[in-house]
Amino acid sequence: PTRKYSVDDKKAITLYEKAVSEYHYAYYAEALNSLDRVKRRNAKFIEAYLLTAQIYEALQEFDGAYRENLRALALDSTFYPRAQLDAARLAFYTQDYEMGAQLAERYLQKIEKEDKAYLSAQQLSRSCRYSLWAITHPVEIAPKALPSTVNTVNDEYFPSISADEATLSVTRLLPVGARMPRPSMQEDLYLSHRNGRDSGWQEATDIGAPVSTPYNEGAQSLSADSKRMYYTFCNGPCKILYTDLGADGKWCEPKALPAIINLPNMSTKQPSISADGRTLYFTSNRPGGYGGYDIWMATQDDKGTWSGVRNLGATINTAWEEQSPFIHFDNKTLYFSSNGHPGLGDLDLFKSSLQSDSTWSVPENLGYPINTPATDMGLVISASGENAYYASSRNKQGGMDIYTFSLPDSLRPNAVSYMRGTIQDATNGRPLAASYQLVDLSTGEVVMRGLSDFMGHFLVCLPMGKQYALFASREGYFDHSLHFDFVGLHSSSTPFEQSIGLMPLRTGVTLTLRNVFFATDSDVLSPASYLELDRWCKIMLDRPTM
Repeated sequence: PTRKYSVDDKKAITLYEKAVSEYHYAYYAEALNSLDRVKRRNAKFIEAYLLTAQIYEALQEFDGAYRENLRALALDSTFYPRAQLDAARLAFYTQDYEMGAQLAERYLQKIEKEDKAYLSAQQLSRSCRYSLWAITHPVEIAPKALPSTVNTVNDEYFPSISADEATLSVTRLLPVGARMPRPSMQEDLYLSHRNGRDSGWQEATDIGAPVSTPYNEGAQSLSADSKRMYYTFCNGPCKILYTDLGADGKWCEPKALPAIINLPNMSTKQPSISADGRTLYFTSNRPGGYGGYDIWMATQDDKGTWSGVRNLGATINTAWEEQSPFIHFDNKTLYFSSNGHPGLGDLDLFKSSLQSDSTWSVPENLGYPINTPATDMGLVISASGENAYYASSRNKQGGMDIYTFSLPDSLRPNAVSYMRGTIQDATNGRPLAASYQLVDLSTGEVVMRGLSDFMGHFLVCLPMGKQYALFASREGYFDHSLHFDFVGLHSSSTPFEQSIGLMPLRTGVTLTLRNVFFATDSDVLSPASYLELDRWCKIMLDRPTM
C-alpha cells in the first residue's frame, strides 16, 4: 500500500496531525510550536516543513516560508513536486529572482502544458526575469507621503483626484469592533480639499450619511468637476453606486447603476469614470472574462442610459487578477494593476493606450521603484499628466498610505487642461443651469456635453494642442458660442476660465458669431466655420419667425 506520510515515526505523526488540527482552527502559533517539536523528533518529516512554510506564508512571513520550503525540497524534491512551484513563488516574494526563475523553469520541464499549474510557472518565470532587469534599470522618482491630514495610523488607499487637483477622495480602513480573532474592519470614504495646487491638503473628513453606512464603501472615482462620485458598495457581492453633490453642499442619496453593470450575484467594483462622464471602467468577476477579476467598460448615451458593456480584451486582461483601473482625463490612457503581466510584486501598476483602431496597446509595467515587492495600487494621474497619486505599503510601520510623485515623461499620458466656466443671464447676472457642448473645430466631434449646476458652474477637460468651440444653450435664451485656442495659449498649469452670458429671446438683440473664420485677406470661409453656421441654420429653421 502507498505510504501516507514520508516517515513511519508514529509519535512524530501524532504530533504532526495535532499541528494540522491547530492550523485548521487558525491557531498558527500553536501549530508552529507543534511542528517545531515534530522536526526535532524527526528531521526527515517532509510534510512538517511544507506545513510550516504554508503557515508562514499565511502570516506573510515569506522569508521563513521560503526557507522551510527549500528544506523540504532538499530532503526529496520528488515527494511533492508542486513544492518546487511554491518555492519559485516564495523566491519571487523574497526577491531571490534568479533562483525563482530557475525553480519555475525546472518545474515547467516536469509538467505538461495542459496542466493548470503550467501558466502559473510560466508567469513566475517571466516575472522573475523581468524583475532582475527592472531593479537594474530604475525609474527616477521620489515618492512623498501625503501629510497627516490625509494619511493616518489606519490604512488609506484608492485615491481619486478632481481635474483641478483641489479635491482628493480616499478609502480609509477603520476598526469598528473587537470581534475575535481580530477587530472587525470597515471601509469608508473620506474627502480632503485644498485651495490651489501649491497649498496644503485640509483634514480629510468622512463623506457622511447617506453615503456612509455600517457596510463597506470605497474604491471610488470622482468626476472631473468633483460633483459626482461613483463608488463600490459591498454587502454580499459588491456593486457600484453613485451620488451627486447637492446644492446645499451635501452628498445626495446614492443610486445603484443598472443591472447591465451591476450584474446580479456577481461582484462589480472599482469604477473609473471618464472625463466626459460617458464611459465607465470597472472590474468584475462576471462570466465572459479571462479569469479572476477583469476590467470591463460601459458607455452612456445622450439620454443617460448605460449600455455596451464589454470586456477590454486579452491584451489587458489575463487569467489572473486585473484591478483598480484609472482612465486618465485624456480619455485614452489607462492605468491599472495586475498580477497576470510580468511584474515585481503581487500586484504591479501598468499603462496602456487606446489606439486609433479602438484596441489597447500592450501594457507597459511602470517599473521599479514605482512598483516594488510591497503592495502598490490605485494609481491616478493629474489632468496635466505631471503628478501621480497612489497607495503603497512600502513603509512597514505606516501600513497603506497615499503617496505622490512626479511622473517621468515616458510614462505620462496626453496633457489635459480644463475650462472652468460660469453661465448666467446676460441682463442681470443671475446664474443659469444650462446645457453646453464642447466641439473639436478640426473634426466637428462633440468631445464633451453636460449641464452647469444650479450656480451656473461647469468644468470640462480639454486635450492640449487643439482649437475648440463651446456652445451654451437654455430654453428661452439665444445660444451663445465661444472660440478658444489650446494651441500654445493655455497650458495644463494655466487653465481657461470663462463667464458666459446668455441673452433672453427677444426682438432687437445683437449676437456675435465667434466661430466663423475666413482665410487671411480673403472672403473664403474656413471649413471650421460650417459648424456654427449649420447650428444657426437649424435654429432659424426651427424658429421661422426669427
